[in-house]
Amino acid sequence: MNTSKTLISTSIGIALVSLSALGLAGCSGSTTPTASPTNSSTVSPTPTSTASAQEALAAELTYLIEEEKLAFDVYTVMNQTWGSQTFANILQSETNHQSQVLSVMKTYGVSDPRSSEIGVFENDDLQKLYDTLIAQGKTSQLDAYKVGVIIEETDIADLQKMLATNPPADVASMMNSLLSGSQNHLAAFSKKV
Repeated sequence: MNTSKTLISTSIGIALVSLSALGLAGCSGSTTPTASPTNSSTVSPTPTSTASAQEALAAELTYLIEEEKLAFDVYTVMNQTWGSQTFANILQSETNHQSQVLSVMKTYGVSDPRSSEIGVFENDDLQKLYDTLIAQGKTSQLDAYKVGVIIEETDIADLQKMLATNPPADVASMMNSLLSGSQNHLAAFSKKV
């Protein structure tokens, strides 16, 4: 008889846990329905942690595309100023990098903050960095290459930090591609310094 009581108690416990997990039992602690049976367009709200993760991803992608624009804009000015083949070659990669970031941004519905004007940034920190790097890079060709090193080291550090947040696979793949490119660019600039 004790075995029957234990089996029934265990079965009831499993049923209550299952119903609770589905939000169907009164003991779930929630009185807010997660979906309305009469209105199929109603969906449960996004949990705060998911919304925060989505906002963080959007902020990272927005920053990243402007950071890639910064590299492109600085290298454009340095190429115009010094006529270096190194800058000309890397400019093409920076265009590709921006396209890769933009593709992922579109996938996640993130708007593109970039200005079409060279040297204009929505992010104040990137604006200040651009202004500083342009001033430094215009002093000599050697300083221009040093600016390239600074940009690529900064990109690498930022990408590694973003990758450490464990982004979605498609975002991580894009970031790893940019990371590889930045490492190659750093090597090219380092040879000139």
